[in-house]
Amino acid sequence: MTYTIREATSQDTKQISSFVSERTGKAISPLHIENRLHFMRENPDESLYVYEERNQILGTLGFRIRHGADMILKFSEISVISVDETKSRQAAADKLKSYAEQLTSKHACSGMWWITGSEKNDATRAANEPLGFHETGYRFVKRFL
Repeated sequence: MTYTIREATSQDTKQISSFVSERTGKAISPLHIENRLHFMRENPDESLYVYEERNQILGTLGFRIRHGADMILKFSEISVISVDETKSRQAAADKLKSYAEQLTSKHACSGMWWITGSEKNDATRAANEPLGFHETGYRFVKRFL
């Protein structure tokens, strides 16, 4: 299957909004997506990428660079990956993960933080741990959307 991974643009806001709303069950307006893209354009350390097949967005990848206090260490933070979780779409998730690793290398980061939004139990989370990663702790999140 022919696919493209590219940086999201303003023309993608409606499709990203629908895609994310379907995945989360929460309405996220195109304006909210546009505001987020505007913020990212102003911040060179943050980007949003889309995975497309046949001009349809099937996945998103948020990429952020985190600098250590000493400014020597840099880590990439993969903050958003949304993919339709059917078997046929697993390839899309794998391609996005691979792309994230390429971005990490391109930006000369020391490592990569994989941030998952799933609230799965410990056994399920451990079984789905991305290859080469290890769990380092938990973040507590208060959601507003």
